[in-house]
Amino acid sequence: MEVTPSLKSYALEKVSVLNKFLHFNLRVHVTLSVDKFRQRAEVSVSGKGLRIHGAEETEDMYASIDKVMDKIARQAKKFKEKKSEHSMPKEEELYEEPTYESDEPKIIKTAPEHIKPITTSEAINQLNENNMQFLVYRSSPGERINVLYHRSDGDMGLIET
Repeated sequence: MEVTPSLKSYALEKVSVLNKFLHFNLRVHVTLSVDKFRQRAEVSVSGKGLRIHGAEETEDMYASIDKVMDKIARQAKKFKEKKSEHSMPKEEELYEEPTYESDEPKIIKTAPEHIKPITTSEAINQLNENNMQFLVYRSSPGERINVLYHRSDGDMGLIET
């Protein structure tokens, strides 16, 4: 079917609701089709370990878009809640609460964890899955300490030591 500008802007407006739940780059494919009296809207969303698909069929294309985006929004909300429950360590596990008695900040030491060597691709997956800004890891071939981070342009940076 030929997509009118108003239908396209309506679909884009509905898809933008996903930004409320998912705060990373997404790839969204919207397919609109007409078969006699059936108006079908399909939406596929992917990015950072996420893959959501939904389809709806009604007699009105706008209603089909509304219904399918309701499905997608529910799945995105569920994904966000699941990620936040499982990936966020408890605050008391991260550090002790500092007590400031002087003007100088106090350095709080944490117990070092044994870091097993991983590849750069595994580090990328871990960084994306845990929604972290950076990751310090030991590289598997050379046993060196590396830092992988998100750049402001959307790419990733790697500091090899």
